[in-house]
Amino acid sequence: MPNQSLYFPLVVLPPKMPDPFPTPKFQIGQLVQWAHISTKDFGTIVGVAYSSEASTQGLGYHYAIQISPTSPSFEDGITSDWGFEDDLELVTSTQTGMSIGLCQR
Repeated sequence: MPNQSLYFPLVVLPPKMPDPFPTPKFQIGQLVQWAHISTKDFGTIVGVAYSSEASTQGLGYHYAIQISPTSPSFEDGITSDWGFEDDLELVTSTQTGMSIGLCQR
């Protein structure tokens, strides 16, 4: 059984927080996929951080994602990952094959 722990990288707050604070595009519990990669890995958002750094440089929301057991990378042992807001998109009900085996405990 793969390690089910979620790694949280160092989160660095920007020198000055925005005012007003932006509204996140995604919410905890939503099913998302990576929009700009061919494998279209997907999973459920389980955490969110607003920062200027995480796994990549970029100011904005970074989402902790529990990879679905039916997502392509899950077979390689990848059970969680971080996604930057611009790299993610919602999985809609019209996208077939992704509603089976979602991350539920």
